[in-house]
Amino acid sequence: MLKLNEDLLVNKGTNRACYKHPLEHNKCIKIDLIENNETKRELKYYKKLIKDNTSFKMISHYYGSIITNLGKAEVFELIKDYDGSVSKEIDQYMLDSSYSIEDIEEILKNISLLKKYLYENKIYVKDLNPVNVVFQKINTSTNRLVIIDGLAHSNYNPFFIKLIIYY
Repeated sequence: MLKLNEDLLVNKGTNRACYKHPLEHNKCIKIDLIENNETKRELKYYKKLIKDNTSFKMISHYYGSIITNLGKAEVFELIKDYDGSVSKEIDQYMLDSSYSIEDIEEILKNISLLKKYLYENKIYVKDLNPVNVVFQKINTSTNRLVIIDGLAHSNYNPFFIKLIIYY
């Protein structure tokens, strides 16, 4: 059994808490805070994407289930910047004026790339909003958007995916 504690907490949302994996620095562990069907649908869809050999270029990888001291959890890729810090959700860039205009411009450029990636790979997103997408700085001149939550096949057409950007 893997032991988690508050020191490993990355973020806590409405339905889940996300912890750094204590043994593997490039992974995180998501635990449901309340019982919900969203996680079941998302995991079913992740397994389908894996089976279909879908590119995970712009979505976090799913590695499977694990038992922790807090209960059953799911293991995902932890998206980090080149400096080792956890990549920030794009809403943080939009709401915090201390980030550079260059970062904002890069995020805006990457939105069309994300939309193209989703459409070409037929990836359906149930909840594509700024808290479910991170801006990863791969190096000083290369970056990308990565979906970290909100995937599910619910007969959504990727043409109609909306990304709400808060200014």
